[in-house]
Amino acid sequence: MATTMREGMGPMPDRHVRVLHAVAEDYIRTAHPVPSQAVASRLDVSSATVRNDFGMLEQGGLLQQPHTSAGRIPTPAGFRYYAASYLPPRRLPKDARRTIMQRLASAEGDDVFVEASRLAAKLSGYAVLIRLPADDQLTIHEIHLSLVSSRRLLAVVVLENGLVRQIGVDIDPMPSESVIDDAERNLRQLGLSIGEVPKALKAVAATAGDEDLARTLEALGDAWNGLRAPKRFRDGLKLLLGEPEGEDPSFVRLVVEHVEGESAAAGSPRGDLDLELDDKIALVSASFAFGGGRGALTLIGPARMRYPRALSVASEFGRALSPGPEEGAEGPGDDR
Repeated sequence: MATTMREGMGPMPDRHVRVLHAVAEDYIRTAHPVPSQAVASRLDVSSATVRNDFGMLEQGGLLQQPHTSAGRIPTPAGFRYYAASYLPPRRLPKDARRTIMQRLASAEGDDVFVEASRLAAKLSGYAVLIRLPADDQLTIHEIHLSLVSSRRLLAVVVLENGLVRQIGVDIDPMPSESVIDDAERNLRQLGLSIGEVPKALKAVAATAGDEDLARTLEALGDAWNGLRAPKRFRDGLKLLLGEPEGEDPSFVRLVVEHVEGESAAAGSPRGDLDLELDDKIALVSASFAFGGGRGALTLIGPARMRYPRALSVASEFGRALSPGPEEGAEGPGDDR
């Protein structure tokens, strides 16, 4: 998969790489700063050598000392370097891949993304956010108008990939059933993408010989933007409360802002697989084709994320959610 995660990363002495990996893996496992003695024992070198390596890695911006203890933890740049060593990600085991494909194949429309977010959270242990782009490029297959009250119509729109969208249309006074039927026929004959419909409806309304039909088509055009908003699907937020960071109110607030806030809709991965992180939060995202644009599945967790597994899960769902996944392509097994 194409990725931007290695941008700006130059070569590093092999022992420094091993020290960084040892610190990252111990910190991910324990959530505590890692002392030089622990790394020395693991790598079978002296504590003095490790302390010297710590100093060099700190100067390089890859390790930091969070307080006056002797332990170190990776910086965001250090975690990025560590995570990049697991690219390309290993494929999940065959049984996990089979479960993903079966569960997604058994769902339809938006339920595919509901199921994907639920399963990705279970497999990764982190919160999941799936973002779909606006539906502008998707072609309408069917449309139905029905009366729900004396002043409101419901428009149900079936799109090319089986997704169903609906909007309420306020009209006062409500036209007759025959006018509503005519409006529905006009919509079906358009054969356009969602983004092209409002302008087309205005044009048809301008030439309609019936005043009530023109008024109905204009009302549909005015309400149409309700179909075009980006969609989001979320799951797994409660899983993060079981992490040690879940006891930190500032961490929880940041997670909620990413999952629920406006920032959740900002941008897409710069490549097929991307990593964003700071001192508290890590976001591992995989993009996938959707209509004429790109959707994204993002795993949200602490900076102390289990990156090998997270990268494998995100990559697998990016593949599974794209049209025509190459399930037969074999790679390495589970994450390292």
